Amino acid sequence: MKKIYFLFVLLISLQLMASELTTLTAPEVSTRLTEAYPIAMTSLKAYPIYINATVELPDTMQEVNVTINGDTFTAEAGTDFYYYLWTPDSFGNHEINITAVANSGDETTITRNVNVVNSAASQTVTSLQDVVIEFNGVNSRWYYGTYTFPQFVGAYSTINSFLEVECPSITGGCDDWDRWAHIDVKGPDGNWIQLIRYITPYGVACSHELDLTDYMSLLQGEVELRVFIDTWGTGGWQLTLDMEYLAGAPDYDYSNVVEVWDAGYSFGDPANLQPVETFTATIPTAVEESHLRILNTGHGWGANNTSNAAEFFNAMHFIDIDGSETFSQHLFTDCNPNPDNCTGQQGTWQYSRAGWCPGAISQPYNYDLNAQIGASFELDYRFHPSYVDNCHPNNPNCISGTTCPDCNDGYNPIYYVDTHIINKSNTPIFYGDVLGVHSVDNSEIYDVHVYPNPSEGVFRVQTSFAETNTKLSIHTIDGKFVKSYYFDSVTDLNANTFDLSNVAKGIYFVNIQNNRGTGVKRIVIE
Repeated sequence: MKKIYFLFVLLISLQLMASELTTLTAPEVSTRLTEAYPIAMTSLKAYPIYINATVELPDTMQEVNVTINGDTFTAEAGTDFYYYLWTPDSFGNHEINITAVANSGDETTITRNVNVVNSAASQTVTSLQDVVIEFNGVNSRWYYGTYTFPQFVGAYSTINSFLEVECPSITGGCDDWDRWAHIDVKGPDGNWIQLIRYITPYGVACSHELDLTDYMSLLQGEVELRVFIDTWGTGGWQLTLDMEYLAGAPDYDYSNVVEVWDAGYSFGDPANLQPVETFTATIPTAVEESHLRILNTGHGWGANNTSNAAEFFNAMHFIDIDGSETFSQHLFTDCNPNPDNCTGQQGTWQYSRAGWCPGAISQPYNYDLNAQIGASFELDYRFHPSYVDNCHPNNPNCISGTTCPDCNDGYNPIYYVDTHIINKSNTPIFYGDVLGVHSVDNSEIYDVHVYPNPSEGVFRVQTSFAETNTKLSIHTIDGKFVKSYYFDSVTDLNANTFDLSNVAKGIYFVNIQNNRGTGVKRIVIE
């Protein structure tokens, strides 16, 4: 009897374990397709349905199916996402079931009831609404949110963005300083695409506009947005972002965004004067119009940066195609009058800068790539060829106190480069189709540990990240730069002993930044 009872208990336990395992291995599935808006198209055209489906290891995904009004189709597998190109057979309501099937046989289904309509009306959609960015606040430098936008093919001609920047009701109100900032949208594969590069004004509220029509393919359905402001504790910012969708026939029904570069690059480093990587691009024959959209802002200045680079250096950069100089870029912006009419600022807002002004959205530079349609080619971005930062620690002839005040100051010039290829066509082109996907994952938030903390100025840092060149900088509580250090690996960073015993007592911030992500930690110097 005891043996039978034991077997019975064992059987029940196994059934419970199997049930729990099924729960753990059931796929997670989501889609950008939304019921909140109809799909607007003036005639019946192909519309890409984007899907994300994952399952817990050791199980793997078998397939994703899309059932529309009872007919089932297999979605194509892209890189970290799935898609199905759907051409509705009629206007009106359609039931769409999306089913993700794991190799274990477990499956998950979500349903969207979508109305396809043959007209569209101009409308304004609010995404960010009174979002407050405040260091160590609810949104400390970063904010993430999910928003829903219209979905369509060939029904809207233009998307304009309106960014309202206000002083929040917090201690300090508006931040006193001009802070580097950006607003991004998440692509179907999880890659973050920059929409807006912005430098905050000196302590005042302002309004801004930018045409985002190039990103029409990404600003549809249910999407995630994120905001970063490099603020350090002297006030904050309150943001509202409206998107205006203007009804009308676009020049092309479809568009695509290909990420080229998204990183910070040293300028004038004697050890590597041209640090931007060569990008191999292919523009298929299905594309009818293509252009390169470059957004670059220069930062760093002072007695230890030759010619006040990169912020105040008047530079001429070049874009090469297959090794031949094809385009030039004069990267210098007149800040007085302010390009966005952001007046009443304190500080040095009126001085011209490298691709930006305090209190203004940085404007992209566009270059025609129509001659490259149907071809593969190598793309290079060359910084001002004759510039060398003679105060850089990699300059063997730099002598602290003689040629430069401090050759190891670390606040060397840097460019933040974000570049996309924008392709357009009346033939369906979409994310992950024939154009492929180039992802730049720079969304990591690193855990940073500082010890001892508090300290008398001598301390060490412990963190982890993928092996890549990394900058560690020290800032005061109001964001003023103190010192920077550069490391080739996380091992070198973790093994380093930092000495700030010569700085004033107080609160400082240790900031880590590389092309994979960022991290920050407060340290008290006693």
